[in-house]
Amino acid sequence: AQKCGICFQPPSIILIYRDNSQDKTRQRIMPIRNFSKFSDCSRAAEQLKNNPRHKAYLEGVSLHQLQKLYSLLRGHLEGQSLAESLEKFQQEETIDPEEDMNKLDDKELAKRKSIMDELFEKNRKKKDDPDFVYNVEVDFPQDEQLESCAWDMESDEEI
Repeated sequence: AQKCGICFQPPSIILIYRDNSQDKTRQRIMPIRNFSKFSDCSRAAEQLKNNPRHKAYLEGVSLHQLQKLYSLLRGHLEGQSLAESLEKFQQEETIDPEEDMNKLDDKELAKRKSIMDELFEKNRKKKDDPDFVYNVEVDFPQDEQLESCAWDMESDEEI
């Protein structure tokens, strides 16, 4: 897969991929059926990715990207502009550090965890990376006064 996008009229996902057997660039149009503004984007993306007709072509496309395309389509069906749909998707996909995740239900918590896992994998340094350094040691500056915490003091007294 080289590019993946969405067409609103008629609703379809368009995939541009490289056919290595014939050394050509091809386009595949996958129609979206039975999708409304009330549909679940993640479930629809999973169904498309696991569809036997499209599975081989969608191997190079992440489930996250398909979910984004479905969310843009849902926003279009709700009457939102493309910019509004993108902004709404971006808000759903970012994590507020001040948010209390103890108050979330299981589904929302699992969604936040998957976002954090994806961000971690994206930023992680792997052994194959050119700027990978094994056993990094960092000296932090001691110019400022160290803050002491009450719980830290209590733990020292008990030992």
